[in-house]
Amino acid sequence: MSSSQVILCRCEDVTLDEFRRAFQEGFTELESLKRYTGVGTGFCQGKGCLSESAFELADLRGILPEEVRLTNIRPPAEPMTFAELARLDIPEPLAATKTSESVSTPIEAASPTEHEKDES
Repeated sequence: MSSSQVILCRCEDVTLDEFRRAFQEGFTELESLKRYTGVGTGFCQGKGCLSESAFELADLRGILPEEVRLTNIRPPAEPMTFAELARLDIPEPLAATKTSESVSTPIEAASPTEHEKDES
């Protein structure tokens, strides 16, 4: 199987050939390869491909795999649970509030209100 058919990153569909070509274009660090090719940026966030990418990069550079500097890990500034997110008091956007209150369709304008129905 040729390197153009070997998938290095399944989430972002990056082939071994694309990874090697990026290296030849001057992207010689794992972080720059990640940014250029997308390797390690998919759903698994590199759990399925970064170690293989590091081994391939070590081979391309002629160094030991443990000498490859890993990518930057950027955790959330302040981790939150889903329960905490659900409790947030987020105001309605102003544009949506104005639009929904001030615009009526012809059907709404012609339909009697509950108060008008009770009076008749």
